[in-house]
Amino acid sequence: MIERKGDWLSARVGDEIMMMSPEHGKYIGVNAVGARIWELIETPSDIATVCEELQREFEVSPEICAAEVNSFLAEMEKHGAIVVNRA
Repeated sequence: MIERKGDWLSARVGDEIMMMSPEHGKYIGVNAVGARIWELIETPSDIATVCEELQREFEVSPEICAAEVNSFLAEMEKHGAIVVNRA
């Protein structure tokens, strides 16, 4: 399961989302696909569900989608924006 974590604030700027964490003193920007993932995990979700939705919305193979989602989630986890329970 993927869950948002901390006090991250987000605002849409065009197709992208700018995110800021006062707690961590960080800000990051994510592209349109990252923004969509952020929206999809507004409520806790699993990676398979996120990938299924992205494949409906974007032209992407299951393998590439899973690799890209995992890469994005690893980056968000590194910044403290999410927690991923891989159990």
